[in-house]
This record gives sequence, C-alpha cells and structure tokens, in this order.
Amino acid sequence: MNEVTSVKWFGMAIQALVVLAGNEGLCPSGELAEKLNSKSVFLRKILRHLVKEELIQAKEGRDGGYFLVKKPEDIKLSEVYEAMRSETFPKGFFDVETKECFAPCTRESMSELRDEMESWVVSGLEQKTIRDLMKHKELPDK
Repeated sequence: MNEVTSVKWFGMAIQALVVLAGNEGLCPSGELAEKLNSKSVFLRKILRHLVKEELIQAKEGRDGGYFLVKKPEDIKLSEVYEAMRSETFPKGFFDVETKECFAPCTRESMSELRDEMESWVVSGLEQKTIRDLMKHKELPDK
C-alpha cells in the first residue's frame, strides 16, 4: 500500500462498503468508482483487500461485480481498519524511529504511547459497524 496512506484507503473502503450495503445485487467496480468519485483501478486495489478479508465477494466476468458477504450490522469498522492497515499510523504521523525527533532515552516510552494510541483506535472502531454509518438509509435485508 505504498501509493497512498492507510487512512485514505480506510476511508475509501468504508465508503465502498456503505454503497454496497445499499445496493441490491452485484455492483460493478466501474459503477462503484463512479458513485465514489474514484478511479476504478485504485478502487479495485482496495476491494481486493476487502475480498481477502471476506467482507465482500467478487464475481468476475462481464456481468460481474461486488457484493457484501455479511450484513452491514455484522461488519465492524475495526475489521475494515485491519484489512486496510499497512502500518500503525500514516507515515510521518507518529514516527518514533526517527532520530531527529526523539532522544534514545524517550524512544521506548514514545513507542509504547504509539502502541497504546493504536489500541484506542481499534477499540473505538470495534464499537461501530457499517450499519451505524447508514442511519438515514433503508437497507435491504440480506
């Protein structure tokens, strides 16, 4: 995931899942990209991670597309975060390995703080689902 930050990928993945949750049947990547104002090639990279984590499924071919494997209320945002995460935080956000910012004596405590912050993020995302992001939209039963 070197091309973009994990945060951008996470945001796009969440939006794709919200669109898929409100879609009946298969949604082709081109149609999904159009709804998200994104490029199909970029979006397919993200969707591959969601397929790998079994949050969505892909049907290939001319009449193919993507669909949710689970109900929106069963997809925790922490699962999406884990699927998209390539590093603890985006590059430069909280880099404790750089020598310019931290003295050797504080590097260990700053590393512990970074890990604790990560657990806060995951814990918070564990409490939310795709359904929670769709409060004002009726969803079909799956």
